[in-house]
Amino acid sequence: MKMKEAHKTTISHNNKLSDKYKINDILGFDKKCRSIQNLITNDPLYLWGLIHTKHSNVSLVRDAYAKLKARIARINPRLVEEVEKKHRYHMASKRLRKELREGKLGNEGSSFKKIASRKIIKE
Repeated sequence: MKMKEAHKTTISHNNKLSDKYKINDILGFDKKCRSIQNLITNDPLYLWGLIHTKHSNVSLVRDAYAKLKARIARINPRLVEEVEKKHRYHMASKRLRKELREGKLGNEGSSFKKIASRKIIKE
């Protein structure tokens, strides 16, 4: 069973409202079925890798992700820092695109003072 198929069947059994896994949900992969809690306890790096690979279908609810993040921070804090850095960059670029689209860039209240003075090429 492929990861995508396993994810869809697991979600349909565990959670009707959201695609995010809860602590007690079961994730099927590599012909094995393990709970999210079990993965956080026994194999957190594998679960972290599943979540943070490109085009991954695996996503956790906030409390489960917080537990995983705390566990990873004890094992390898550099991984958490990398993800937080990417997240900050993504959110900043999202705000920049919004201000550019709305014409607020360079005006009072803009979050981007240095960029406002440079020429910005619209794509």
